[in-house]
Amino acid sequence: MNERITIIFDNQETGEVLDLEIPLNITANDLIVALNNAYKLNMDIDNIFECYLTSENPIAFLKGNKMLEDFGLHTGTRISFKRGKK
Repeated sequence: MNERITIIFDNQETGEVLDLEIPLNITANDLIVALNNAYKLNMDIDNIFECYLTSENPIAFLKGNKMLEDFGLHTGTRISFKRGKK
């Protein structure tokens, strides 16, 4: 399966909102690492507790080795990155 969807990536740290085409046959961790590298999110990918994203429509906590298709993501899903103050 090579299904791809277009999501809205909302970097709430910078205010940047982008439409991104992503494959559904990758894990949440794969997406997190890719977005971290591409958009300099400064996530410590060695600390599993810091490696997550949230989504709306459907509401989900994206993390781990679960495939994106298993979260029920679809075109128009908003995936957000935000961290509290340290």
